[in-house]
Amino acid sequence: MTRAKPATLIEALIASVRACDATPDGMARPAAILWSDPRREWLPLRSLLLKALPELIVLGEYDPSQRTGPAIWVRCVVDRTLDEPRIPEDRVPIVYLPGVARQDLRAGEECPTRLKPLIELMYRGALWLQRGGHDWTVSAFLTSPHGLALDMSRDQETLDAMARALREVAETPLGHLRTGRLEADDFDRLLSSDVVRDLLRWMSEPAAAGERMGSERWQAFCNQCRSQFKLDPERDGEITAGERLGAGEGPWEEAWLRFEEAPQAYPGIPDLLRRAKPDQMLFGQSRWPDANDVGEEEVHKRLGELAETPHADACAAVIGLEKSHGHRRDWVWARLGLAPLAQVLKPLARLAETAKSALGGSTPDEIAEAYCEGAWEADAASWEAVAAATVGHEALVKQTVRQLLLPWLEDSARAFQDAVERHALPERGEQEPAAADAGGCLLFADGLRYDVGRRLAERLESRGCQVRSDRRWAALPTVTATAKPAVTPLADKVVGGNLPEDFTPTLGTGGKPADAAGIRGALRDLKYQILGTELGDWPASDEARGWMEAGQLDKRGHDLGEDLARQLDSELDRLAEQILKLLDAGWKSVRIVTDHGWLLVPGGMPKVDLPRHLTASRWSRCAVISGESQVEAPTAGWHWNNTQRFATAPGVSCFNVSQSYTHGGLSMQECLIPELTVERGDEVAATVRIRAVTWRGMRCFIETDGPAQGVNADLRLERPTGKSIVASVKKLDADGTTSLVVADDSYENAQLVLVLLDQAGAVLAQKKTKVGAST
Repeated sequence: MTRAKPATLIEALIASVRACDATPDGMARPAAILWSDPRREWLPLRSLLLKALPELIVLGEYDPSQRTGPAIWVRCVVDRTLDEPRIPEDRVPIVYLPGVARQDLRAGEECPTRLKPLIELMYRGALWLQRGGHDWTVSAFLTSPHGLALDMSRDQETLDAMARALREVAETPLGHLRTGRLEADDFDRLLSSDVVRDLLRWMSEPAAAGERMGSERWQAFCNQCRSQFKLDPERDGEITAGERLGAGEGPWEEAWLRFEEAPQAYPGIPDLLRRAKPDQMLFGQSRWPDANDVGEEEVHKRLGELAETPHADACAAVIGLEKSHGHRRDWVWARLGLAPLAQVLKPLARLAETAKSALGGSTPDEIAEAYCEGAWEADAASWEAVAAATVGHEALVKQTVRQLLLPWLEDSARAFQDAVERHALPERGEQEPAAADAGGCLLFADGLRYDVGRRLAERLESRGCQVRSDRRWAALPTVTATAKPAVTPLADKVVGGNLPEDFTPTLGTGGKPADAAGIRGALRDLKYQILGTELGDWPASDEARGWMEAGQLDKRGHDLGEDLARQLDSELDRLAEQILKLLDAGWKSVRIVTDHGWLLVPGGMPKVDLPRHLTASRWSRCAVISGESQVEAPTAGWHWNNTQRFATAPGVSCFNVSQSYTHGGLSMQECLIPELTVERGDEVAATVRIRAVTWRGMRCFIETDGPAQGVNADLRLERPTGKSIVASVKKLDADGTTSLVVADDSYENAQLVLVLLDQAGAVLAQKKTKVGAST
């Protein structure tokens, strides 16, 4: 039986979410469908969706009559352990999560406590996401070819008007929305009879709203307000309206909910509520921005007072502030950007909680184990706090981060240095060289610190990838010249003689430096395909091995110093996109390696003296000792020749001018590095192979090995991402075979690439071919 096409947005939305209840062969039905909505864009449709979707439950304050409750209640409903509300037996529960991003549920220990009961549903359930793994925004659903494919202007005025009119848009016939390009006026016309909207707009901008309405519509509006809200706008004025909105009694509760759903549409209401707040307020503080303002002032004052506070007391104070003020992040004022310090308390409290105790252990591996089990969160939280700070609070937040972080770094580094003195880190040949598997790519990302690598893995997992995480020790000293060759397939061919001033070893006995150019040349000799050149980034064969250098983390750190914190998220986004492009181009896996980590401390690190005349070269955290000079600083053996010693700065200090960003020394942050192996999240990507290609005239016959379900075949011009030149793309038959017809005989002598694609269009396998050239 053919299903009727959705007639409205609400019908299309319901169909799209319910389509996540798909059960491939051999797979269990999802326990729930999770609908994440970090910006609460879909919240105006909550009442409509609750009526239309008996299986819908909403994360929020406990109200079973509205199928709404906290995370533990949601889990009980999903697991059907409660008598009410009753979810239809034939329906998979749909869990709507306003204010929650998909990453919030993937963050492990970082996951907010209130959301932890839902983490397990990520693995038993399905997520309603765009094909690229992003949350569905309203504008994306309206305009995407995988949504409604409406022609809509993307200017801010139109987006704001669309948000205001969302309830009306949801029930408007789609045919009416497909008559032309949708602009702001089209959405505003849908709202001509919305008295609640008009009331809120008048309260936000009384004079401007009256002028826009005109005399006739103004009188109609006043009549509706008197009838529905017992308010006369002309006689009572907006201050009275503000008092009643804040109180939220009777019909004013609906008005408050409408404001809360889209507060950005009514920018004048926060100031109105400040002027309208009653002298005595016994409850409902979250509805009055004054209470939030007082909270922000208190946090600002308390953080400013920490400057001379002992480290342990400072940690306890920040943790206490989070307990007292963290709940304000759920208030509507936080969504309007009016609670920036409540927002930044979240990473500050994570930093304080972890930094209460320094790392310790008798061996480097014991300390590394503790760091990987959770202490790395202190480093991540420190830069996330700086990145979250507004311009006006940046200096205060940096000062707080420094106070919480620096003592912990110093104590942890000294404990690590003591452990390394007793148990040396691996020397040359004691760790496996990094290498790509057949069909895989080795990607070198300079300065991918351990905590940043964890964040990269989370990004890739949220995009549907499988990520296998491992760790290794960087070569000493932790500078690129020494450490980069150690994470290449050439590591067993690299040697070191006398310690050079730039710490660069050589390739074999030929004496060529193991620098970037030398490494690329030697990798070519090992038949590695060097990517990022004019030759393209797709594998030359199923057995090819690739090498790519990507990412600017270390360069940006040296250029920006402590302001690197604000660039880390965008750098990780770019790196994740590059990895996904490699997988899309046909590489079966991407193994990510790095050379070293780094230290990042707002305000810089302590300085220790190392006389220049005692050194041949002096870097921030390491130095080459001149001749037989004796230095008071600790020393360590060069990775490539342990008989050659270099000076290393104690703790987290620097030999020259204090710097906020640096590396080269001995600390967990500099020495412990991540290693990630990334593959596509579906099994098809890992197993389907092209076995044979046979040509008969202009028809290409294909035979494959592995699962065929959901796999398409295409012939493309010159490259895997080139133009399709077939009459139609074909699905593989159940036995893994199919045939393709070249659409135009002008391609008879062209270089072609046969590609196998998954349902999202990602390349699973590829093989170069030519008309008549059977293999």
